[in-house]
Amino acid sequence: MDLRKPLGNKIRFYRKQKGLTQEQLAEKIGIETNTLSNIETGKSFMSFKVFQKLPEILEVQPYEFFIYDENVTAEHKKELVSKIKNTKNSKLLFLIENLINQFD
Repeated sequence: MDLRKPLGNKIRFYRKQKGLTQEQLAEKIGIETNTLSNIETGKSFMSFKVFQKLPEILEVQPYEFFIYDENVTAEHKKELVSKIKNTKNSKLLFLIENLINQFD
């Protein structure tokens, strides 16, 4: 399995969750914006030096970059959580059951 794409997706997810643009994160890391773009799109791997900076800047544990299901994207998970938050109670149990089934 090529880890570049899922790892890049995780970095993008945590960057957006933190409210940072690619330019802002690249500056904090000390790399060019196009380098970060290539990392996020899975075109290239990051150096170990870059990886060491990410957890602190994005406020996540290093292992969290490697927890993913290749069939369920971060955006898909976000969409499901959003639907649950905006659903009336009568449908909530149904959605939660579907959510649990998606990740089993």
